[in-house]
Amino acid sequence: MTRLRFIPSQLTRSPHTNEALLAIALWPALFAVGCWQTPQIAQFLNAQGLEISSLQVFLAGFGAYLFLLGKHRIFNRRHFVRHAVEIAWYRRLCEVEQDIVAAGQAGTDAHKAVMSEIVQLHKELGFLIEADNFYRKLRVLISVMSWLRSKLK
Repeated sequence: MTRLRFIPSQLTRSPHTNEALLAIALWPALFAVGCWQTPQIAQFLNAQGLEISSLQVFLAGFGAYLFLLGKHRIFNRRHFVRHAVEIAWYRRLCEVEQDIVAAGQAGTDAHKAVMSEIVQLHKELGFLIEADNFYRKLRVLISVMSWLRSKLK
């Protein structure tokens, strides 16, 4: 029964920062493989009278992807709004945990209970908890991918 509970909880959770950034970084590689393995889009456009190569299809899709990544915070605002209560609760629990440690009560049952709740919320909310850190890293990733796209042109 425990295994059955694990699967639905994995479907509703948000990915952690590094998981999300890895998925974002891998998409262009998968798209590149798709462009070169299935050249039908370029062939269709060539049949319509446009002289377009698979590389140009890839660069256009990659450019659109980078543009949309720049708008990631705007598109995902609804998730932050929907989980605002949980995010505020997580931050409050972190403050309480720091107060417990400062009071010298680390390792007590109260501290373990607070830490358990913090870990559970972090697993569920993922990058939503550390949004500033995620978007800072995402900006760096976008700039690296934009530089790479400019080198491919």
